[in-house]
Amino acid sequence: MKIRHLGNICISLLATAVLTGCVTSDFTECPNEYELKLIFDRNMLFADAFASQVKSVDIKVFDSITGREVYSFSDEGDALGIDGYRVKLPIAPGSYNILCWAGMAEGNSFSYADPAADILEHQNVILNTENGISDNRLNNLYHGLVEGVTFIDNNTIGSYQVQTAVMSLTKDTNRIYVMLHNLDGTELQESDFTFSISSDNAGINYDNSLEAGKKVRYLPWHVSSILSETNVSPAAVQSSLGAEMSVGRLTVKSDSRLDVYRVADGERIISIPLERNLLLYKGAYHSYMSDQEYLDRQDDYVVTFLLDKNNNWDKAAMIYINNWATPPVQYQEW
Repeated sequence: MKIRHLGNICISLLATAVLTGCVTSDFTECPNEYELKLIFDRNMLFADAFASQVKSVDIKVFDSITGREVYSFSDEGDALGIDGYRVKLPIAPGSYNILCWAGMAEGNSFSYADPAADILEHQNVILNTENGISDNRLNNLYHGLVEGVTFIDNNTIGSYQVQTAVMSLTKDTNRIYVMLHNLDGTELQESDFTFSISSDNAGINYDNSLEAGKKVRYLPWHVSSILSETNVSPAAVQSSLGAEMSVGRLTVKSDSRLDVYRVADGERIISIPLERNLLLYKGAYHSYMSDQEYLDRQDDYVVTFLLDKNNNWDKAAMIYINNWATPPVQYQEW
Protein backbone atom coordinates (compact mmCIF):
# COMPACT_ATOMS: atom_id res chain seq x y z
CA MET A 1 0.00 0.00 0.00
CA LYS A 2 2.84 2.41 0.77
CA ILE A 3 4.49 1.75 -2.58
CA ARG A 4 1.20 2.39 -4.39
CA HIS A 5 0.73 5.62 -2.45
CA LEU A 6 4.23 6.79 -3.41
CA GLY A 7 3.49 6.00 -7.05
CA ASN A 8 0.35 8.09 -6.92
CA ILE A 9 2.35 11.00 -5.54
CA CYS A 10 4.89 10.76 -8.41
CA ILE A 11 2.15 10.59 -11.01
CA SER A 12 0.48 13.63 -9.43
CA LEU A 13 3.72 15.62 -9.43
CA LEU A 14 4.38 14.74 -13.08
CA ALA A 15 0.88 15.83 -14.07
CA THR A 16 1.37 19.11 -12.24
CA ALA A 17 4.65 19.70 -14.08
CA VAL A 18 3.00 19.04 -17.44
CA LEU A 19 0.16 21.44 -16.68
CA THR A 20 2.25 24.28 -15.24
CA GLY A 21 5.57 23.83 -16.98
CA CYS A 22 7.08 22.65 -20.22
CA VAL A 23 9.14 19.47 -20.56
CA THR A 24 10.65 18.19 -23.79
CA SER A 25 10.88 14.54 -24.82
CA ASP A 26 14.37 14.32 -23.35
CA PHE A 27 13.24 16.04 -20.12
CA THR A 28 15.10 19.29 -20.83
CA GLU A 29 13.50 22.69 -20.40
CA CYS A 30 11.55 24.17 -23.27
CA PRO A 31 13.36 26.97 -25.12
CA ASN A 32 12.38 30.63 -24.83
CA GLU A 33 12.21 32.23 -28.27
CA TYR A 34 11.48 35.96 -28.45
CA GLU A 35 11.34 38.14 -31.56
CA LEU A 36 10.42 41.57 -32.86
CA LYS A 37 8.33 41.98 -36.00
CA LEU A 38 8.74 45.30 -37.82
CA ILE A 39 6.08 46.82 -40.06
CA PHE A 40 5.66 50.16 -41.82
CA ASP A 41 1.94 50.63 -42.39
CA ARG A 42 1.64 54.17 -41.06
CA ASN A 43 1.28 55.52 -44.57
CA MET A 44 -1.54 56.72 -46.80
CA LEU A 45 -2.01 53.25 -48.31
CA PHE A 46 -2.51 51.64 -44.90
CA ALA A 47 -0.37 48.74 -46.15
CA ASP A 48 2.88 47.31 -44.83
CA ALA A 49 5.61 48.83 -47.01
CA PHE A 50 8.54 47.81 -44.80
CA ALA A 51 10.11 45.44 -47.34
CA SER A 52 10.14 48.02 -50.13
CA GLN A 53 10.91 51.17 -48.16
CA VAL A 54 13.14 50.44 -45.17
CA LYS A 55 16.78 49.68 -45.95
CA SER A 56 18.44 49.57 -42.51
CA VAL A 57 17.48 49.18 -38.84
CA ASP A 58 19.10 49.93 -35.49
CA ILE A 59 17.26 48.10 -32.70
CA LYS A 60 17.95 48.58 -29.01
CA VAL A 61 16.32 46.73 -26.10
CA PHE A 62 16.18 48.27 -22.61
CA ASP A 63 15.21 46.72 -19.29
CA SER A 64 12.01 48.53 -18.33
CA ILE A 65 12.96 48.50 -14.63
CA THR A 66 16.61 49.59 -14.72
CA GLY A 67 16.32 51.52 -17.98
CA ARG A 68 19.62 50.10 -19.16
CA GLU A 69 20.34 48.67 -22.59
CA VAL A 70 20.51 44.86 -22.61
CA TYR A 71 20.71 44.10 -26.32
CA SER A 72 21.28 45.89 -29.62
CA PHE A 73 21.12 44.77 -33.22
CA SER A 74 21.70 46.41 -36.61
CA ASP A 75 20.86 45.10 -40.04
CA GLU A 76 20.71 46.40 -43.59
CA GLY A 77 20.51 45.28 -47.21
CA ASP A 78 18.69 42.37 -48.81
CA ALA A 79 17.60 40.78 -45.52
CA LEU A 80 15.15 43.64 -44.96
CA GLY A 81 13.49 43.11 -48.35
CA ILE A 82 11.70 39.97 -47.19
CA ASP A 83 8.03 40.32 -46.23
CA GLY A 84 7.37 39.85 -42.53
CA TYR A 85 10.84 40.93 -41.37
CA ARG A 86 11.59 39.69 -37.83
CA VAL A 87 14.53 40.01 -35.47
CA LYS A 88 15.43 37.35 -32.91
CA LEU A 89 15.89 38.75 -29.39
CA PRO A 90 18.31 36.62 -27.31
CA ILE A 91 17.22 38.07 -23.98
CA ALA A 92 15.98 36.69 -20.66
CA PRO A 93 12.31 36.66 -19.67
CA GLY A 94 11.24 40.07 -18.39
CA SER A 95 9.73 43.45 -19.24
CA TYR A 96 11.40 45.63 -21.86
CA ASN A 97 11.21 48.85 -23.87
CA ILE A 98 12.29 48.41 -27.48
CA LEU A 99 13.45 51.28 -29.72
CA CYS A 100 14.17 51.29 -33.44
CA TRP A 101 15.71 54.02 -35.57
CA ALA A 102 15.57 52.86 -39.18
CA GLY A 103 17.35 54.38 -42.15
CA MET A 104 20.34 55.69 -40.21
CA ALA A 105 22.76 53.63 -42.34
CA GLU A 106 21.29 54.83 -45.64
CA GLY A 107 23.22 58.11 -45.57
CA ASN A 108 24.73 60.70 -43.29
CA SER A 109 21.72 62.99 -42.86
CA PHE A 110 21.21 61.98 -39.22
CA SER A 111 23.35 60.85 -36.31
CA TYR A 112 22.91 59.92 -32.65
CA ALA A 113 23.20 62.84 -30.26
CA ASP A 114 25.09 60.59 -27.80
CA PRO A 115 26.36 57.41 -29.50
CA ALA A 116 27.67 56.00 -26.20
CA ALA A 117 24.37 56.38 -24.32
CA ASP A 118 22.99 53.15 -22.84
CA ILE A 119 19.65 54.39 -21.46
CA LEU A 120 16.47 54.89 -23.45
CA GLU A 121 15.94 58.57 -22.66
CA HIS A 122 19.27 59.49 -24.29
CA GLN A 123 18.66 57.71 -27.61
CA ASN A 124 17.99 60.92 -29.47
CA VAL A 125 18.77 61.73 -33.10
CA ILE A 126 19.97 65.00 -34.61
CA LEU A 127 19.91 66.33 -38.16
CA ASN A 128 23.40 66.98 -39.49
CA THR A 129 23.54 70.58 -40.77
CA GLU A 130 26.12 73.09 -41.91
CA ASN A 131 25.77 76.13 -39.65
CA GLY A 132 22.12 75.35 -39.08
CA ILE A 133 21.37 74.93 -42.81
CA SER A 134 20.33 71.75 -44.62
CA ASP A 135 20.37 71.82 -48.42
CA ASN A 136 20.69 68.11 -49.14
CA ARG A 137 18.27 65.39 -50.03
CA LEU A 138 17.73 63.64 -46.70
CA ASN A 139 17.93 59.90 -46.45
CA ASN A 140 14.75 58.38 -45.07
CA LEU A 141 14.42 58.12 -41.29
CA TYR A 142 11.90 55.95 -39.43
CA HIS A 143 11.10 55.65 -35.73
CA GLY A 144 9.50 52.91 -33.67
CA LEU A 145 9.02 52.43 -29.93
CA VAL A 146 7.14 49.79 -27.93
CA GLU A 147 7.18 50.06 -24.15
CA GLY A 148 6.39 47.57 -21.42
CA VAL A 149 6.75 44.48 -23.61
CA THR A 150 6.70 41.39 -21.38
CA PHE A 151 8.31 38.15 -22.48
CA ILE A 152 7.28 35.20 -20.29
CA ASP A 153 9.32 32.12 -19.45
CA ASN A 154 7.78 29.30 -21.49
CA ASN A 155 8.56 26.83 -18.70
CA THR A 156 6.11 28.61 -16.40
CA ILE A 157 3.20 28.57 -18.84
CA GLY A 158 3.71 25.24 -20.57
CA SER A 159 4.21 26.61 -24.07
CA TYR A 160 6.46 26.00 -27.04
CA GLN A 161 5.29 29.14 -28.83
CA VAL A 162 7.59 31.88 -30.10
CA GLN A 163 6.62 35.15 -28.41
CA THR A 164 6.46 38.07 -30.84
CA ALA A 165 6.34 41.81 -30.21
CA VAL A 166 5.09 43.95 -33.10
CA MET A 167 6.49 47.42 -33.81
CA SER A 168 4.96 49.87 -36.29
CA LEU A 169 7.35 52.47 -37.71
CA THR A 170 6.65 56.14 -38.40
CA LYS A 171 8.45 57.95 -41.21
CA ASP A 172 10.14 61.15 -40.01
CA THR A 173 11.27 62.63 -43.34
CA ASN A 174 9.18 64.44 -45.93
CA ARG A 175 9.45 65.76 -49.48
CA ILE A 176 8.15 69.29 -50.04
CA TYR A 177 7.96 70.31 -53.71
CA VAL A 178 7.21 74.03 -54.06
CA MET A 179 6.01 75.18 -57.47
CA LEU A 180 5.63 78.74 -58.71
CA HIS A 181 3.34 78.93 -61.69
CA ASN A 182 3.16 81.91 -64.07
CA LEU A 183 0.10 81.84 -66.28
CA ASP A 184 1.10 84.66 -68.63
CA GLY A 185 3.96 82.68 -70.17
CA THR A 186 6.80 84.78 -68.76
CA GLU A 187 9.64 82.33 -68.30
CA LEU A 188 10.74 81.84 -64.71
CA GLN A 189 14.46 81.34 -64.12
CA GLU A 190 16.13 79.47 -61.29
CA SER A 191 17.87 82.68 -60.29
CA ASP A 192 14.63 84.66 -59.98
CA PHE A 193 13.57 83.34 -56.55
CA THR A 194 14.97 81.80 -53.38
CA PHE A 195 13.12 79.24 -51.27
CA SER A 196 13.49 78.17 -47.66
CA ILE A 197 11.68 76.36 -44.87
CA SER A 198 12.53 77.33 -41.30
CA SER A 199 11.68 74.78 -38.63
CA ASP A 200 12.49 73.62 -35.12
CA ASN A 201 12.80 69.92 -35.96
CA ALA A 202 16.58 69.43 -36.10
CA GLY A 203 16.50 67.23 -32.99
CA ILE A 204 14.22 64.22 -32.45
CA ASN A 205 13.87 62.58 -29.04
CA TYR A 206 13.71 58.85 -28.33
CA ASP A 207 9.89 59.03 -28.15
CA ASN A 208 9.70 60.81 -31.54
CA SER A 209 8.91 64.19 -30.00
CA LEU A 210 10.94 67.17 -31.16
CA GLU A 211 13.75 68.53 -29.03
CA ALA A 212 13.02 72.14 -28.12
CA GLY A 213 15.23 74.83 -29.56
CA LYS A 214 16.84 72.76 -32.33
CA LYS A 215 16.21 75.00 -35.33
CA VAL A 216 17.18 74.46 -38.94
CA ARG A 217 16.76 76.26 -42.23
CA TYR A 218 16.06 73.98 -45.18
CA LEU A 219 17.07 75.03 -48.68
CA PRO A 220 16.20 73.28 -51.95
CA TRP A 221 18.42 70.43 -53.06
CA HIS A 222 17.10 70.84 -56.59
CA VAL A 223 15.52 73.75 -58.50
CA SER A 224 14.38 73.62 -62.11
CA SER A 225 12.32 75.71 -64.54
CA ILE A 226 9.60 74.10 -66.61
CA LEU A 227 7.87 75.31 -69.77
CA SER A 228 4.62 73.66 -70.78
CA GLU A 229 1.98 74.30 -73.41
CA THR A 230 -1.69 74.16 -72.50
CA ASN A 231 -4.07 72.01 -74.51
CA VAL A 232 -6.82 74.61 -74.50
CA SER A 233 -7.60 76.92 -77.40
CA PRO A 234 -5.94 79.24 -78.02
CA ALA A 235 -2.78 77.44 -76.92
CA ALA A 236 -0.66 79.26 -74.35
CA VAL A 237 2.72 78.67 -72.80
CA GLN A 238 2.90 78.34 -69.03
CA SER A 239 6.09 78.71 -67.06
CA SER A 240 6.78 77.04 -63.72
CA LEU A 241 9.65 76.92 -61.29
CA GLY A 242 9.95 73.90 -59.01
CA ALA A 243 12.01 73.73 -55.80
CA GLU A 244 12.44 70.35 -54.16
CA MET A 245 13.21 70.22 -50.45
CA SER A 246 13.66 67.45 -47.88
CA VAL A 247 12.54 68.24 -44.34
CA GLY A 248 12.45 66.36 -41.05
CA ARG A 249 9.56 65.40 -38.82
CA LEU A 250 6.43 67.58 -39.01
CA THR A 251 4.18 67.85 -35.95
CA VAL A 252 1.06 69.75 -35.00
CA LYS A 253 3.06 71.54 -32.28
CA SER A 254 5.68 72.79 -34.74
CA ASP A 255 5.57 76.11 -36.54
CA SER A 256 7.62 75.56 -39.67
CA ARG A 257 7.49 78.39 -42.17
CA LEU A 258 7.80 78.39 -45.94
CA ASP A 259 9.29 81.58 -47.41
CA VAL A 260 9.87 82.60 -51.02
CA TYR A 261 11.86 85.73 -51.93
CA ARG A 262 12.00 87.57 -55.23
CA VAL A 263 15.69 88.07 -55.98
CA ALA A 264 15.31 91.22 -58.10
CA ASP A 265 14.42 93.40 -55.10
CA GLY A 266 14.74 91.04 -52.12
CA GLU A 267 10.98 91.15 -51.53
CA ARG A 268 9.41 88.26 -49.62
CA ILE A 269 6.43 87.36 -51.78
CA ILE A 270 5.30 84.26 -49.86
CA SER A 271 5.43 83.42 -46.16
CA ILE A 272 3.06 80.82 -44.76
CA PRO A 273 2.98 78.45 -41.76
CA LEU A 274 3.80 75.09 -43.32
CA GLU A 275 2.07 72.47 -41.18
CA ARG A 276 -1.21 74.36 -40.93
CA ASN A 277 -1.39 74.78 -44.69
CA LEU A 278 -0.43 71.16 -45.40
CA LEU A 279 -3.26 70.08 -43.12
CA LEU A 280 -5.72 71.91 -45.36
CA TYR A 281 -5.38 69.01 -47.78
CA LYS A 282 -6.53 66.60 -45.07
CA GLY A 283 -10.09 67.76 -45.74
CA ALA A 284 -13.25 65.91 -44.87
CA TYR A 285 -12.09 62.78 -46.69
CA HIS A 286 -9.41 62.14 -44.05
CA SER A 287 -11.33 63.65 -41.15
CA TYR A 288 -11.28 60.34 -39.26
CA MET A 289 -7.53 60.87 -38.69
CA SER A 290 -6.07 63.18 -36.10
CA ASP A 291 -3.93 65.99 -37.50
CA GLN A 292 -0.77 64.29 -36.23
CA GLU A 293 -1.69 60.96 -37.75
CA TYR A 294 -2.20 62.67 -41.09
CA LEU A 295 1.20 64.38 -40.90
CA ASP A 296 2.76 61.03 -39.99
CA ARG A 297 1.12 59.14 -42.84
CA GLN A 298 1.53 61.71 -45.62
CA ASP A 299 5.16 62.31 -46.58
CA ASP A 300 5.02 63.85 -50.07
CA TYR A 301 3.57 67.30 -50.77
CA VAL A 302 3.32 69.53 -53.82
CA VAL A 303 2.58 73.13 -52.86
CA THR A 304 1.68 75.38 -55.81
CA PHE A 305 1.38 79.16 -55.95
CA LEU A 306 0.12 81.17 -58.92
CA LEU A 307 2.01 84.36 -59.76
CA ASP A 308 0.76 87.52 -61.37
CA LYS A 309 2.54 89.48 -64.10
CA ASN A 310 4.74 91.20 -61.49
CA ASN A 311 5.90 87.90 -60.02
CA ASN A 312 3.83 88.41 -56.89
CA TRP A 313 1.80 85.63 -55.34
CA ASP A 314 -1.77 85.97 -56.56
CA LYS A 315 -3.52 85.22 -53.26
CA ALA A 316 -6.91 85.36 -54.95
CA ALA A 317 -5.91 82.20 -56.81
CA MET A 318 -5.53 80.46 -53.45
CA ILE A 319 -2.95 77.80 -52.68
CA TYR A 320 -2.79 74.30 -54.17
CA ILE A 321 -1.74 71.44 -51.89
CA ASN A 322 -1.27 68.22 -53.87
CA ASN A 323 -3.39 69.82 -56.62
CA TRP A 324 -6.20 70.64 -54.22
CA ALA A 325 -7.13 74.35 -54.20
CA THR A 326 -7.91 75.94 -50.86
CA PRO A 327 -7.75 79.38 -49.21
CA PRO A 328 -4.36 79.58 -47.45
CA VAL A 329 -3.65 80.05 -43.79
CA GLN A 330 -2.30 83.58 -43.92
CA TYR A 331 1.04 84.99 -42.91
CA GLN A 332 2.04 85.18 -39.25
CA GLU A 333 5.48 85.94 -37.82
CA TRP A 334 7.54 82.86 -36.97
